[in-house]
Amino acid sequence: MFKGIKDHLKKSNETYFSHVIWAFKAGFRLVWAGIASFIHGIFPNLFPGTAAKTVIDLYHERLVDHPNKDYEEYIKEYEKW
Repeated sequence: MFKGIKDHLKKSNETYFSHVIWAFKAGFRLVWAGIASFIHGIFPNLFPGTAAKTVIDLYHERLVDHPNKDYEEYIKEYEKW
């Protein structure tokens, strides 16, 4: 298990704590996007585009030019759909 952690952090060019901080921030933003989406479903005038903008922001902040090349493969697989 620890080897897998070290490998992932090395591929991502991150320390453990910088990874934890980013993961928590991204997680909270995604949870908020989900809540906003539920509210938007009931009240369409509230939070228009919040979920989509959050996902797009996270993609551009984190995945574009990410040092871990595994993400390039994930994106290529998605684009095939």
